[in-house]
Amino acid sequence: MRDAIRRVRVFGRGEPAEELTAGLRSRFEPLGLRVEQVSEHAPDAFAVRLPGPAAVSPALTLALRRLDRQPVRLEFLPPKISRWKQFADKYASRKLAWSGAAAGAVVGLVALAFGVQQIQLLRWQARWDAMRQPVAEIDALQQQIKQFRPWFDESFRSLTILQRLTEAFPEDGGVTAKTVEIRGTGAVTCTGTARDQQTLYRALDRLRAASEVRDVKVDQIRGRTPMQFTINFRWSGPATL
Repeated sequence: MRDAIRRVRVFGRGEPAEELTAGLRSRFEPLGLRVEQVSEHAPDAFAVRLPGPAAVSPALTLALRRLDRQPVRLEFLPPKISRWKQFADKYASRKLAWSGAAAGAVVGLVALAFGVQQIQLLRWQARWDAMRQPVAEIDALQQQIKQFRPWFDESFRSLTILQRLTEAFPEDGGVTAKTVEIRGTGAVTCTGTARDQQTLYRALDRLRAASEVRDVKVDQIRGRTPMQFTINFRWSGPATL
């Protein structure tokens, strides 16, 4: 409708008509509509020629439009609604009510599910708070067990390996160990010092004589007196002291 309308006319005289024209002009002119006030009819404004300028009035305007054969429709009765439209509106509103009720039921079920879940979370949280301290203590004990587990092995493997090394080294201190590394797979690395090469080789022969020791190898020898050495061997099985 705005594309088809280009001009807005206000028929009337006096201050009310002027205020209405000014108000419409401030609203419609930015939209590209021309607003003008008609306070009197020109003699040639209609097909019926007037004897002179005539003051605007509702009765005169309707009469001139009628004589000018312009359609004037005045409807004072409410619009007539067909029975089909009344039936459709009735059941459409009922359907809308059912849809609203169903949506409300879904929302209620979702809220109930969340409520039950929240109650369960609170219950489990309370149980966890009650056992938090004992769990922390047990976890600390497990960490200590993991750290010191080789020393609590029932086979005493680590102590047995140290015993075999001690038995292989001479009692006069000709061969001494600085570090002993025992891996979980049974590989053992020992670093130390020896008085001379012959003393070291005799100690290695005694170590090879142990039934649990396999693959004794000398990785490195440095210096002469005293000499530094690194040996590797594999522990083949459990033993007890």
